[in-house]
Amino acid sequence: MMKLQRKWALVLALVCFTILGLGVSVTAQAASNGTPASFTVAPELPTDNAKRVDYFDFKVTPGQKRVLVLSVTNNGQKTNTFDITPRIASTNTNGILDYGTNNTNAQLPAQLKQIMTPARTKSVKVLGKHTVKVPFKFTAPAKRFSGVMLGGFTIAEHGANRRSQAKHKATGVVAHVQYVIGLEFYNQRSRTVTAPVVKFRQAHYGLAQARPTLRLGMANQTRGLVGQGKLRAKLTNSQQKVVKQFTKEQMTFAPQSNFNLNLDLENKQLAAGTYTLAGTLTAKGGYSWRFQKQFTVTNAQVANVKKHAANFGPQKTWKDYLMDAIVVLAVLVLLYELYKWLRKHLGKNQANQA
Repeated sequence: MMKLQRKWALVLALVCFTILGLGVSVTAQAASNGTPASFTVAPELPTDNAKRVDYFDFKVTPGQKRVLVLSVTNNGQKTNTFDITPRIASTNTNGILDYGTNNTNAQLPAQLKQIMTPARTKSVKVLGKHTVKVPFKFTAPAKRFSGVMLGGFTIAEHGANRRSQAKHKATGVVAHVQYVIGLEFYNQRSRTVTAPVVKFRQAHYGLAQARPTLRLGMANQTRGLVGQGKLRAKLTNSQQKVVKQFTKEQMTFAPQSNFNLNLDLENKQLAAGTYTLAGTLTAKGGYSWRFQKQFTVTNAQVANVKKHAANFGPQKTWKDYLMDAIVVLAVLVLLYELYKWLRKHLGKNQANQA
């Protein structure tokens, strides 16, 4: 009996060691990926800036000029260079307000080069443990406009995008710190809320980040944000069979922005034929829009997706396979010991009955 108990204790210890080993491995990996920010950024807010906000937010008159200043602090010991890029806010393919891509919609009250100097990336060298003030010249749109304009500054280490892309290809891990300082300006805060105008354009089948995706063309034609967007849609084929259902929530559309909303098919590839994408979009304020778009998937699109779609299943390393093998071995040992115990006790019961 004591021998059996020792065997069971050994098996349980092996299982616990395996589980704890997995936990420690994951925790150590997460800790090693955590790195402190090498720099910080703060805007020098003007005296007429809106209260209780930590970004630029002020009223302007047509053609008004001012200087916007950002303070960049290098927390490291060595001299470093930082890239500061001004942009007009856009909407990305997830339906989220985005300062990483410049909005060039012709319906905007002004383009970036008309309101910001320089209207391009400014690289600034900062000594270790020092702060540098970086000015940008701002000019309000020449004509009065309704609603608001949204912009912002993105700040990152020089060449960080190229380094993170290279690291992503090599390891699948990206460590890239980037700050965004928002900019909001207007001629007059309107007390009356006008209904937003959102338009739906053509749907298209293709790839996004090597995944089968539907792209739904959209446009926020309002000179203001459309927030708390929630989209529910259903994709049906020519036989009216439901192929896929979609739900996207917490979307925010930048003013006067055109964009493609990506709807992930979750690695499901479509056959050639005619499809219909229909659904409803709701937004803050009780607004609602219905849409129905018919589109055709061609043989060429099917072939392209099939050829270039990637398998995004988890990629295991030799350590993962080793831990899997240990777990399987522990389970097999446990089952074997259970089998011997049952066989022994069943044999005793049968002998007693005889």
